[in-house]
Amino acid sequence: MKKQTLIILIILFLLAGIFGAFFGIEKVIMFLLALAIIGLIFANYQIIAYALCLYPFIDFGLRTFVPSIASIWDELLFIAMFLVWGYKYLKYRDQEGVKQTPLDLPVILFLIAMFVVFIINSPDYRISLEGFRAVIQYILWYFVVIQLLKDTKGAKRLCLIFVIVVSLMAIHGVYQYIIGVEMPAGWVDSKEAGVRTRVFSILTSPNILGSLMTLALPLTLSFGVISEKTKTKALFYFLALMMAGCLVFTFSRGAWIGFGVAILVYVFLKDKRLLVPVIILGLLAMVLVPGIANRITYMLSPEYIESSLRGGRLVRWITGLKILKGTPLFGVGLGHFGGAVAINNNLSYLVDTEMVETFYMDNYYLKTAVETGLFGLFAFVILMYQIIVNGLRTIRITTDKVSKELEIGILAGLFGVIVHNFVENVFEVPMMTSCFWLLVAVLMHFWYINYKDKNIVLTNKN
Repeated sequence: MKKQTLIILIILFLLAGIFGAFFGIEKVIMFLLALAIIGLIFANYQIIAYALCLYPFIDFGLRTFVPSIASIWDELLFIAMFLVWGYKYLKYRDQEGVKQTPLDLPVILFLIAMFVVFIINSPDYRISLEGFRAVIQYILWYFVVIQLLKDTKGAKRLCLIFVIVVSLMAIHGVYQYIIGVEMPAGWVDSKEAGVRTRVFSILTSPNILGSLMTLALPLTLSFGVISEKTKTKALFYFLALMMAGCLVFTFSRGAWIGFGVAILVYVFLKDKRLLVPVIILGLLAMVLVPGIANRITYMLSPEYIESSLRGGRLVRWITGLKILKGTPLFGVGLGHFGGAVAINNNLSYLVDTEMVETFYMDNYYLKTAVETGLFGLFAFVILMYQIIVNGLRTIRITTDKVSKELEIGILAGLFGVIVHNFVENVFEVPMMTSCFWLLVAVLMHFWYINYKDKNIVLTNKN
């Protein structure tokens, strides 16, 4: 057998050499690498779901070195994952059909609601279609990922890869703060003192980096709790500390608020007795850490309010509310105000008696309301509510301690991002939306595993 393997390897190397002479060795290496990846995927189909955890690295690498496909690579990955799902269904349909969870219907109803808005209220169909795609495309990761996850071990591994990716970005962010990385002047108010830099790692926004830390930090704490070895436990707590440091150095007040809520949710689900000490610790951090104290006190100052009313969040929110007042039911149309699609199309809107150029609303809920009206806002709020409720139900029915701990970490992080969206357009960033729905899928995969196991137990009893 060993002799046959050796002969096969020799033949493969000879063929690689021959093809390399004709087509170039780089193309041959890329082809062989692609074959190896395909082989791994078909050997274990859920491996392709792990690629979504690498979203920040893949996107940064392609934007830097291969910009020609940087805007379409995630669509290609989605198609590839969908095809692998089809392969999995055809091969294993006797063992496992299409997974169904209680969150499926709320997601589908939200997608239908956005389609209704698109059909009945599209001032410019091209822009509305682009806005529709921007809203629904990344939600679809939920359906694909949950179908590709095979078992608890696979879900845990996916969470681990996600934590490692965010940890590396956190360490890089802390390094940026140490060296005092250069930042655009507009990231800090001219009257605000004490902020020498704001870190952003490989992203383009400190606010989004802060939101990513909020999403991942509770899950990292969960890995520390479930680790059996002292060294491994210490490592995860160190990584959590790096994320906390990176979060502070983003100087993103919105991300701080989101994280504060996330950690309170985490503690509440773990041990309610720790709520008071954690709140006291948070207040002490606000008072004793100069950077946090300065950013918070400045936000409450008359200078900040004046500046924000002139060209910041407050004037944007007031403008958004004025627009919503004029079109309360179905808004101005998907993609037509408050987000990237409107900005890319140089749109403007009549507010009172003057034309206002579009801007980032810095409140995803208000942005949704302006574009889709109270109808779309209601659908979005219900969807976020269903994520929280079904997450709590999953934690309640889970008996496995490791799974329950991971579920608590995931739900706390999701809760933090949901809150952060009140002061930031977090879901305007494909990477953040993809990671958010990736973890929603993992959470509901745990629900499915528990539901299936309980059904098996009941069947055996009967």
